[in-house]
Amino acid sequence: MSRRRPARSTGAVGTRPTPVNAALRVLLGLAYLLPLLWVVLTSLKTNGQVLREPNSLVFTPTLTTYADLLSDAWGAVLTSLQIAAVVTAVILALGVPAAFALARRTTPRWVKVAAVVLAALLVLQMVPQPMTVIPLYSVLARWGLLGSLGGLILADVALLLPFAVMILRPFALSVPVVLYEAAAIDGASAWQSFRRITLPMMGNGVATVALVVFITTWGEFVYAINFLPQGVVQPVSGLLAQQNSTYSTSWNTLMALAVLTSLPLLVVFALAQRRLVNGLTLGAVR
Repeated sequence: MSRRRPARSTGAVGTRPTPVNAALRVLLGLAYLLPLLWVVLTSLKTNGQVLREPNSLVFTPTLTTYADLLSDAWGAVLTSLQIAAVVTAVILALGVPAAFALARRTTPRWVKVAAVVLAALLVLQMVPQPMTVIPLYSVLARWGLLGSLGGLILADVALLLPFAVMILRPFALSVPVVLYEAAAIDGASAWQSFRRITLPMMGNGVATVALVVFITTWGEFVYAINFLPQGVVQPVSGLLAQQNSTYSTSWNTLMALAVLTSLPLLVVFALAQRRLVNGLTLGAVR
């Protein structure tokens, strides 16, 4: 009776990183963390300490700047949160059905229409944002929305909706057609198929678009400073811009504002990080 020889090892690479990879990770971590550390340390200094010893690591920290900024920063955070939440909801409400229609309507006439729409969306993505300020300014003034949060929300939706549709369309294409055929045999309507099949299977794409749109709207600057007057409560981007003047810049105030207004964004990103990574990974191979 012959003896079975043990199988040879395939030489699979272990999961432990090599010293070079570990060193590269440490260097990349420092490259990202050191600027953040410098921002936090500067926010804990007085303006005099910043001007005298901007790079000093030995100083007496103070929270006076944070205490003075709480009221203004809280109002800016609430304004940005309101704008970002409404823009994200509107873009998802419009972008998901639009992406589904561009991906799943297969009649000859609709295929031609979809090709034209996709080409237009691609062209809109190539238009620089500053070039849209004057046309949008005229439109919002004509509609009586200039200087209001509604006008700014409408401008942000117009800016980000083409991006959302372009990102969501591959996720709609990935839904198997046989699922819709089976649902139609069971008597499901088009709306029921969309709600019960399309939306759950596009979950990663919807979460990815929602997070990207929220982050982009939170830090949007060009429209905020042009479409909102100085009298209303500014979003975080407008409040940060107010710290720079012609003659001086309050660096400790600017850095403290950067820390305060980044905290909600970090919380949102931490909660949705896995969804974002999954959505970007799946979308990259479609």
